[in-house]
Amino acid sequence: MGNIEPQITWEVALPSRQTSRVISRLRDQGVVRAAVIDADLQAALDKVDAQTTAIGSSMAAVVRVAQAQRQLEQLAPEASGRLALLADSHALGLADVVTDLQHRLRRR
Repeated sequence: MGNIEPQITWEVALPSRQTSRVISRLRDQGVVRAAVIDADLQAALDKVDAQTTAIGSSMAAVVRVAQAQRQLEQLAPEASGRLALLADSHALGLADVVTDLQHRLRRR
């Protein structure tokens, strides 16, 4: 009696190759989906950081202008109305800048 050896025919090997290709394709698609999710997450975090920085800087600028306004009003009380107008204009301008940034970040 001779040795028994399994014989693999092309008919049997073909489904195995196709299965292997399908599994490989699915694995690759999963890697791509994970990469897209990571990129989306990083983009969202970058947007949050940009908004936080812009809003924080704007708030600090408003406080500096308010402090300067108070000091100048003590020197020239008669100019308080005009100083308030300038301070309000400054605050509104900063609000516009932050709003524009938010719109641009939403479009990205």
